[in-house]
This record gives sequence, structure tokens and C-alpha cells, in this order.
Amino acid sequence: MRNQKGFTLIELIIVIVVLGILAVTAAPQFINFSSDARTSSLKGMEGSIKGAMQLTYSKAAIEGVEADATATVSVKGTNVSLVYGYPDASATGIIEAVDAGFAADLTSDWVYEVVTGTPDTVLMAQSSSVTGSGTDGAYASGDIASSECYLTYSAATGESAAATIAVTNEDGC
Repeated sequence: MRNQKGFTLIELIIVIVVLGILAVTAAPQFINFSSDARTSSLKGMEGSIKGAMQLTYSKAAIEGVEADATATVSVKGTNVSLVYGYPDASATGIIEAVDAGFAADLTSDWVYEVVTGTPDTVLMAQSSSVTGSGTDGAYASGDIASSECYLTYSAATGESAAATIAVTNEDGC
């Protein structure tokens, strides 16, 4: 009887077919992890923004400026611009209040775009999901909205119309 070493051709083909089937069924699960991570990051940033909104409104109420159309309060040693007690939709408003790495040293994480209108809005997204370029985290018009994976912060429009935040999570995430 011959001493057999190694695998036969049939055994190798069976192993390759089984590995191919496993790869086809498992690959979509691994591909979806990055999408889930971006969605979770958006939800985390949404929570940070809501916290910043409540903090600044509380400080505005303590200082008696929550009903003013424009005001400022000091948060962590920096002045935050307010509109009816909530952070303004600007770099000196919500971006300053959140302080989530929009500064030059952390722009690899989050970027923003200020959109003037009625009301003013700020779009925020992870820089990995945005094309285009910006300076110190501030991007040009349309770059963030084209990512289809971003947050929109809208400034308060009156004493009884609080600032709002909305998550846009289309197929882009």
C-alpha cells in the first residue's frame, strides 16, 4: 500500500466550495458594520447636541436671557451665542457649545456647514462620509447634504419655538 501525503483534488475542491459559500453568506454581515457604526455615531452626536442645548438653555434661564432674541452665555470659559436661550446655528453657537472636535486638531472626526435661512441651520457629519474640503471643520455649501448621513440643527425661531435637531440617515450611511 502506498503512503499517501496531502489532500486529493476532490477534497481541495470541496473545501474551496464550502469556503465560497461561507464567504457569500457572511460578507454582507461584515460590510454592514461600517454603516451601523456611522449611524451609531450620528445618534451619539445627537445626544451631545441635545445635552448642549439643555445646558445652554439652563444657563440662559439662570442669567435671565432665555427670552432674548440674541444673547451670550459662558460655557467652559467660552461665550456661546444664543437665540431665545438655545445655541445659535453658527460656529459661535451650537458648534462652540458642543465642542465635539470641530477644532483644527480634531477635524478628522466631525465637520459642519452653516446654512443661513429661516431659521438658520447647521449640518454636521462625520468627515469620513463627506467629500469636499473645509477649513477647521467648516465645509462649503452642499458638501455635507450630499453625504445623505448627517444631523441638522435648526436655531430657535421664538420663545415658544425651541431649537430642533434632525437625523438624516438615508442610504448614504
